[in-house]
Amino acid sequence: MPRYNPKHYNSRAYKPGHYSAYPRERRPTPRKAWRYTAAAACLLLIFLFLTTSPSRPAPKETAQPIDPFGRDPIERSEKDDEKPRWEEHEGWLVPFSDSITKNRSVTVLPPSREHPVIYTFYHANAERDEQVKTAERKLLRIWKRAWRAKGFRPVILGRAETVKNPLYERLKVVGDKNAKLWHEILRWLAWGQVGAAGALTDWLAVPVGSDEDNVLASLRSGEFTTITTYQGLGSGLLTGAKAPIRDALEGILDSINGSHSKSLLDILPSEILSKKPQPNFLAFYSPATLATHYESISTTLTVSKAAGLTSLAELITSHLHLTFLNTFSSIEVLTPHTPSSLILAAPALALANALTTCASSPIPNSCPPNQKNCKPCSPSSSLPHPFKLTESYANKSSLFTIVPVPHPYTLSSLLHPFSILTVSQIRRTPTRDPWLRSIITPSKPLSGLYTLPAFKSLVARSTEPQTNLYLPAEDSSAWSNARIESRLGFEIPSYTPC
Repeated sequence: MPRYNPKHYNSRAYKPGHYSAYPRERRPTPRKAWRYTAAAACLLLIFLFLTTSPSRPAPKETAQPIDPFGRDPIERSEKDDEKPRWEEHEGWLVPFSDSITKNRSVTVLPPSREHPVIYTFYHANAERDEQVKTAERKLLRIWKRAWRAKGFRPVILGRAETVKNPLYERLKVVGDKNAKLWHEILRWLAWGQVGAAGALTDWLAVPVGSDEDNVLASLRSGEFTTITTYQGLGSGLLTGAKAPIRDALEGILDSINGSHSKSLLDILPSEILSKKPQPNFLAFYSPATLATHYESISTTLTVSKAAGLTSLAELITSHLHLTFLNTFSSIEVLTPHTPSSLILAAPALALANALTTCASSPIPNSCPPNQKNCKPCSPSSSLPHPFKLTESYANKSSLFTIVPVPHPYTLSSLLHPFSILTVSQIRRTPTRDPWLRSIITPSKPLSGLYTLPAFKSLVARSTEPQTNLYLPAEDSSAWSNARIESRLGFEIPSYTPC
């Protein structure tokens, strides 16, 4: 009989005694590793499914922060303990923002893009009449609003920037014998003190024209190496870098004594100036332009400067509105599911009615100085076009569409006659997201999960240029004059929010 050897048999397979002559075969230990691996893989897939959501890749070029409610990208409130309501993120094209922010009260916006700076200079003389200062400040607001609507960050320079320039001490030695040149040098000193490069305009030069102008595109790039002037504008528009501006100022201060020139451009050597053709997008209401094209205002300025500047502000506002009417062939108000949801379009209808009403002007039937062949706005002409109601969105650059965006609960309560609206009732409706599906082009049907990203992309594209206006239907503050005018770039005197 073989002797017991613990190396060959374990305690379970061999028991000494009766079965020692007939030992049982060793039973191999079951291998369960593959079961644990499969279970771990299933748990990992479930975790990834619950913590991620389908998203589209972020675009290479993102638009500036788009807020259909007209608020700043980050808005703080005392009610939410100073927590931001907006957050910029590369993956903003997701159906629901809380998949990124983990907070339903925070909305994800596309990353912001830096706006190019545009400068102007204004020196408020203490000896000026108060009515003149009021009229000038109104013109400054017009200048600022118009440039901001074109995608710029307008900055008004003053005496504070001038005195910070080291060359200002040399100017005090020269004196102010030539008042015209003195003001021009103050303007250039302030311009040369701020930033590395930029564009300087007169505050009577406003963008009144197409966004596709080549000069406007170069201003947006912000890349300037030399001092550039533009034909027919004089000092109305200048571009340059900080170093050339400083060199030009040093040369001016050395040669200003005894000069009877009325412009610094006449003193500067021609080799340091670069001249380009006159841009088509800029309207410069200089004294020479007023005397040539708007003689009545020029005459009023000689009698009463305050009254003349007030009339000029009204004229520029009417020209900005006229350019808007000439740009678009029609103004439409998007109202799907009419007449059920027509009540939601009340503020949009009031705005459309104001936009299609001719603005008051001291010189009726006049055109901007850079658009001599425009269509004037008058009852006898083809402008303004009456606005239209539409139930489907048409993505055309020739149309300006006002879109009141309703809250889903608001729209559901109007479309479905339920006494108590619940989530289950909304989910059982045959058509899900009816308002979004009416906005998205029917020729490109999308599943319900990707309808929201498509709408977000549509809103982001609508601001460059501004061809659509998306505003919440229930928020009356979003339809205020200030917010509407800042988006469009001009004042609408006949508009009264509902």
